[in-house]
Amino acid sequence: MSEIIKTNENLKDIKIEENKGKARKKIEIFLSGIAVLGVFYALYFFLYSNGYVSTENAYITGNQTAVTAQIAGSITRINFVDTTEVKKGDLLVEFEDTDYQLALEGAEIALAQAVRDYSSLETNVSQYQYALEESLNNLTNVKKNYDRNFKLFNAGIISRRQMDASTTQLKNVKLSVFQKKEALANAKLQASSKDAYSHPAVRSAILKYKQAYLNLSRTKVYAPVDGIVAKKSISLGQKIGIGNPLFSIVDLNNEWVEVNLKENQMKNIKIGNIVELTSSLNGKVYEGYIIGISAGTGNAFSLLPPQNASGNWIKITQRLPVRVAFDKKSLRDNGILPLGTTMEAEINTNTAEDDISNIEIKSSNPYTLNIKKIQRTINHIVKVNSY
Repeated sequence: MSEIIKTNENLKDIKIEENKGKARKKIEIFLSGIAVLGVFYALYFFLYSNGYVSTENAYITGNQTAVTAQIAGSITRINFVDTTEVKKGDLLVEFEDTDYQLALEGAEIALAQAVRDYSSLETNVSQYQYALEESLNNLTNVKKNYDRNFKLFNAGIISRRQMDASTTQLKNVKLSVFQKKEALANAKLQASSKDAYSHPAVRSAILKYKQAYLNLSRTKVYAPVDGIVAKKSISLGQKIGIGNPLFSIVDLNNEWVEVNLKENQMKNIKIGNIVELTSSLNGKVYEGYIIGISAGTGNAFSLLPPQNASGNWIKITQRLPVRVAFDKKSLRDNGILPLGTTMEAEINTNTAEDDISNIEIKSSNPYTLNIKKIQRTINHIVKVNSY
């Protein structure tokens, strides 16, 4: 009986040792797994993750072309609403133009009068020239009479009174000649120009005509760029003053992402770094690259910059805006995004784009003069009123 009990105890001891061995192996396997995972994580961190910087603080932004009124007047027509997609050159707004039509007609009349005045100045030069020649001829005759009277006075033939009258007449004629010369010089100065177009009075009238034409053209407002209308602030019949905002146009094909990185994330960031952008709007992944780094943090350019000279200063990690341009093909394939929508940005600091193209800058002036048409009209006015 005692032998059976000892045998059972030995079996129990053997089972306990076997269980301890199995547990030890499991622990060893677990620890080995953790070690392997640690090695993989270390490799991942140093070979992959260490070269990436990510943030969710990224927003779509772009150019907003603000269109303002260049004249004062009442709005008679509006050809759009907010969200309307427009093309450059589309007619969007019309102002009441009666006053500006009349102003243009008045400028045309003033130009015609200036050309006629110029022609009259040239005629005046000829008239003053004739008057001077007449005065010079008269001076010659009066001088001869004076010389004869002087000889007669010395011979005692005529009286002192007659001699004084002859002297006074000679002085008056000389004064008249002097006045005619001054009048002729002044007339030449007034008419001095190679043609009507270069005369100051005519040039001033031409300038006023162009200004009146420009003001009339500004009664029609055209889209300066392609895009989508936003921030409409006008209505029919509204009286608008010069400089009042009318609307804005957003060019969604020329947008970029502003990624706000913490200052401690900026160590390896440089121009050209490849960026993977995931849109919170449609979940699609876009490609881009860094094209610019801000010259200061958001706080540095705020309306009331922080004053850090106080004694109770607390350090707050600042963020620095980084501009990221979309890859054009990625934007075409995945679609445009509205301004202000958020993105998740992951920047690869190990790679950089070689061919960096900055944001495309577009310019347009919806209030341009048709120079050729205006010049034809001006040439016609000058030709008709010259003589």
